[in-house]
Amino acid sequence: MKDLGIFTLISVAAMAAAPAPEKGGPTTFATAKSTEEFAACFERTQDKLSKPWWFVAKDNGGGTFSNLGAHSVSKPYFLLISDRGVRREIQLQNANLDGPEARGAAQCI
Repeated sequence: MKDLGIFTLISVAAMAAAPAPEKGGPTTFATAKSTEEFAACFERTQDKLSKPWWFVAKDNGGGTFSNLGAHSVSKPYFLLISDRGVRREIQLQNANLDGPEARGAAQCI
């Protein structure tokens, strides 16, 4: 349990230190799918393209996807899933609008 807390703390620190999003700010989507449904779909899209990813779930729903720490990744993305009751808000930060992360998120909403 202590290891999970340390990992979460490191993840939060890494997110705070991440570069600012591209012009126009983060891309936001909304979905009625559960966090688990959206996450499973997004994982499949990234796996099909052989793209690195990791996911950290939040205790109260939602979570964060990223490729931070993967070999050869110089500009990591962050995909934040926030539980808003009957819908989930998906915010994609630091990613190209036509990149695999944006396409995967759009496909899974």
